[in-house]
Amino acid sequence: MKYFLPAQLLVILFLVGCSKPERIVPGQPVKVIIWEFGGLPGMQAWMKKAVAEFNASHEDIQIELEQRDWATQRESLISTTILGDGPDIVRVHHKYSVEFGQLGGLYPLDSFSDFLEVKELILDNVWEQVYYDGRYYGVPVTMAPFIMAVNTSILSENNLDVPTTWEDFENLGTHLSEKGIHAFTMPGGVNLDTAYRFLPLLMKAGGRVFDTDWTTSTFNGPAGVAALEFLVNLKNRGYMPAASAAYRFDENAAHWSSGKAALSIEGPLWQNATSGNYGFDLSKLALAPVPRPSKIIGNNPSATLLDVFMMSITGYTPVPEYAWQVMKRLYVEDPVWRAPNPDLGGIPNQKAAYENG
Repeated sequence: MKYFLPAQLLVILFLVGCSKPERIVPGQPVKVIIWEFGGLPGMQAWMKKAVAEFNASHEDIQIELEQRDWATQRESLISTTILGDGPDIVRVHHKYSVEFGQLGGLYPLDSFSDFLEVKELILDNVWEQVYYDGRYYGVPVTMAPFIMAVNTSILSENNLDVPTTWEDFENLGTHLSEKGIHAFTMPGGVNLDTAYRFLPLLMKAGGRVFDTDWTTSTFNGPAGVAALEFLVNLKNRGYMPAASAAYRFDENAAHWSSGKAALSIEGPLWQNATSGNYGFDLSKLALAPVPRPSKIIGNNPSATLLDVFMMSITGYTPVPEYAWQVMKRLYVEDPVWRAPNPDLGGIPNQKAAYENG
């Protein structure tokens, strides 16, 4: 998949690039601008504190932090890449390593001499999420695996086990439907919330969205068709709420939190949403792998859908070395990334978080 900028926009990029003010002035601290897209309140509070501490302890570099809405990241990256001017560091979704790595909107971090030292600190499997065309375009900070949220109270009261296969899932639905309880609930409207429930099933069945060289869509292959048929079957048999086709995240969370459904496919923000917004007792919440078909259908290994939140340096920054210093200090070296902390909106990517002791 290739991305191109129109010729007129490239002219604008050249003209704006010629008029940018000097960022490195002798005798003055270098300003490094961070745009953080999204983040739970706990993450945003930690970031403000970390920036204040950094600025107080450094005379040569000063950070300017701007916290922005998660939904605006792509539009912001497009406009700043076109203009060739904007922040030096961004917190974004890992998928942008492909689009904006190709367009030059993100800086290849393996250009730095000590990159391999940083790479060694982080779990090997998450690096593939920020890798494109032989280069690495972000430091994976936290990850959000999509798993199955289980209301343990419902299952224990009905002497039922957590399903591990699609067939188990359907059997559970048969038992719970007799009690007027839905086995499963998910947002089913035409939105991203729905994709985040379909894709985990697709990947567990051995399917993928694209082929390995990103030239052909494969989500509608045998594994994708089977995943969709599985969901339609649950819906048609009454194992899902009738209104789920209109649900977004909030409606789905409310239905599950009220004890009307046993299972839902979710990311790590689930516990904050259900307890904070709907008063759900988290002692009744368990997390389990998303069930898979008893026989893998696609041509790939069964896998878990991962969202990775990455810190990236922009391709147009005039101060890449200074931005790299800031990124390492705040997002690699700080001990907050070496221990689980639900307030940060994901689970750690650093190997130290999983070491004994």
